[in-house]
Amino acid sequence: MKTADKILGLLEENRGKAISGERLAKVLGISRAAVWKHIKALKEEGYEISSVSNKGYELMDSGDVFSTKSVMDELIDEENGYKGKIKIEAEVRDEVTSTNALLKDIAAEGVDEGRVLIAKRQTAGRGRLGRNFFSPKNGIYLSMLLRPNMDFREAMLLTTIAAVAVVEAVREVTGKDTGVKWVNDVYLGSKKICGILTEAVTDVENGRLSYAVVGIGINITKPLEENFPEELREIAGFVYDDDEPPKGVMSKLTAAIVKNYFKYYEKLPEHSFMESYKKYQTLLNKEIFVITPEGSKKARVLGVDDEARLLVKYEDGKIEALFTGEVSVREAGSEKRNMPRF
Repeated sequence: MKTADKILGLLEENRGKAISGERLAKVLGISRAAVWKHIKALKEEGYEISSVSNKGYELMDSGDVFSTKSVMDELIDEENGYKGKIKIEAEVRDEVTSTNALLKDIAAEGVDEGRVLIAKRQTAGRGRLGRNFFSPKNGIYLSMLLRPNMDFREAMLLTTIAAVAVVEAVREVTGKDTGVKWVNDVYLGSKKICGILTEAVTDVENGRLSYAVVGIGINITKPLEENFPEELREIAGFVYDDDEPPKGVMSKLTAAIVKNYFKYYEKLPEHSFMESYKKYQTLLNKEIFVITPEGSKKARVLGVDDEARLLVKYEDGKIEALFTGEVSVREAGSEKRNMPRF
């Protein structure tokens, strides 16, 4: 646990009374100057801490703080927290380039699976097919490190679990129903609120995964209009579009996604998530366009098979199971012009 989180814990244990800087320094084995530095950092995160001469520091109303401690508190909650075997270590940062990129660097150092990196904003977020991922403040951007014993051809199942985890977490925390547009997009109504990107490193000798990083980006509230790209305004949705998010929702939703993910991940061979993934699909029986390098082909969606492949039937009667790729319900002629940056 970081020193700032330890200080926060002591302040919370003594809520209603001040603790001197001298006492905090003694308990934690640091200098009073270091205590002040960490108090300042906590204030910048949003915690309301009063500083009174000759009395010390007192934690006031903590407000709606989204921090490492607030997420971990939800994850270790005795009643509703994570009950699995994998040790989860989550960290929240104010701003990063890309949670996936940073966590891949951490993974290369050999750390165990269960590491979760969360950011309030990304400056270089990445989506599928090399696209940018618009990542403004007031979103949730998280990446999870996994070390599954699987062939690289099974890696799409890791994305599948993420989609199910997000749909179920949003319903659990907000009461709102969402759906999955194959393969990795979560929609609320007609608007996309979440994108998922799984990146993996494969052992070339045996073709199995050395590790995988699953990234999830969720739009929580709408950014200021001047910061909202024009090309995304008809595409992007938000968990809280017109209504105000309740207190603590960022931490609760983040923890619920992580908890749900690892619940299914620990039972990966059972594919216990697959029936839910099929049920949450939004494209079933719809006319779509399958986007390929050669162009667009019209098809009807028949469903999703047990390997998470999209089953489509083309106008000529041919049936195909799509392992990966792009599909659209918009007119083929407008697909590439309106391609989102998620």
